[in-house]
Amino acid sequence: MIEPPVPRFEPAKPEPAVQTEADPLLSERSGRVHWVVVMTRAARQGENVPAGAVLFTRFWHPRDHCWSENAFESLDHALRLFVDESGWVLRQQQALDGPHAYELIFEARREDFSRPSTEQILQDVGLTPQDVAKLLGRPEGT
Repeated sequence: MIEPPVPRFEPAKPEPAVQTEADPLLSERSGRVHWVVVMTRAARQGENVPAGAVLFTRFWHPRDHCWSENAFESLDHALRLFVDESGWVLRQQQALDGPHAYELIFEARREDFSRPSTEQILQDVGLTPQDVAKLLGRPEGT
């Protein structure tokens, strides 16, 4: 007796890594949106980093027209700074290949970048650049 042919199934199409929302998220803040992409990476052996720092963040700062790089003790520490202190809204977080490697996409406003920096505020109240670097746990001249 001849067996009927076994039906062949097409392989399932992989789902996209990121799904878009049917309705975009509406922001509670007014003003022109500025998207900030923050990349993180693990601190490397031999780098001059504050004690306890395990990752670096990097993003383009539109006011200063340069890369902003900072060291943090954890991803949560970095997120608290960007969300709580800067007022940004985290819209996407994606783990990348490597330790402490993430891509973070934030919604910010242009006015978020026109405020004085933490360093400027501390210098305005009378601290020297060396005192500011020490207080913020950064090497001098960064």
